[in-house]
Amino acid sequence: MATTFITLVNDTLRRLNEVELTSTDFSTASGFRAQVKDAVNASLQEVSQKEFEFPFNFTSASLTLTAGTAEYSLASDFKIADWDSFRIAKDDDINADAKLLRLINYDTFLGRFYERDGNATSSDYTVPVYVYRTLSNKAGFTPIPDKAYTVNYNYFAFSTDLSASTDTMSVPDQFKHVVIDGALYHTYMFRDNAQQAAITKQKFEEGVERMRTLLVNRFTDVRDTRVGRLIAVPHGSF
Repeated sequence: MATTFITLVNDTLRRLNEVELTSTDFSTASGFRAQVKDAVNASLQEVSQKEFEFPFNFTSASLTLTAGTAEYSLASDFKIADWDSFRIAKDDDINADAKLLRLINYDTFLGRFYERDGNATSSDYTVPVYVYRTLSNKAGFTPIPDKAYTVNYNYFAFSTDLSASTDTMSVPDQFKHVVIDGALYHTYMFRDNAQQAAITKQKFEEGVERMRTLLVNRFTDVRDTRVGRLIAVPHGSF
């Protein structure tokens, strides 16, 4: 069972010999106990930032293309997209077949397709073949779409702050102690206890490294999703 926000906060408070919160007073916590809530979220954010390919941050989303529009923002919490995963979903209502889009880099788009797409009219719009990442970290599609295609994709998400007492962390329960060590570090920093902060910071860093070893490094042969496999575009292709 996923660990709740109140459990993380109370485990941290217990380590500090402080009075624990109840589900009744959790939302109105003030003073030091409110700082501990902030410290737990700071720890969770730091875990996420230490390694963007932790599998518990891996998720999926979809976007709906608009005829005549080439570039789109991705999910608001996206950190790193798996650019090899972009695919058009089958949709009988618009006669769309399932199709994996081919990744090209932005320079290839500029050199091969930018001028063509810039001069395109509605009669030139058609089903996209390629996806590219824009300089503003959006997803671009070429040729320019002619219909409301649904595009599904995978990505690694930023950690979201916990708020309600029953909110649960995405980090696996077996690493709860790492999150608490991180929360203790931030709490000791609040208290200007540099010695204890240094001790818990080291434990936190060691815990994150163990997480990386167990959850990421052991799958190095199959996990390269950050950049995607760039392909050569034959002359005469779309």
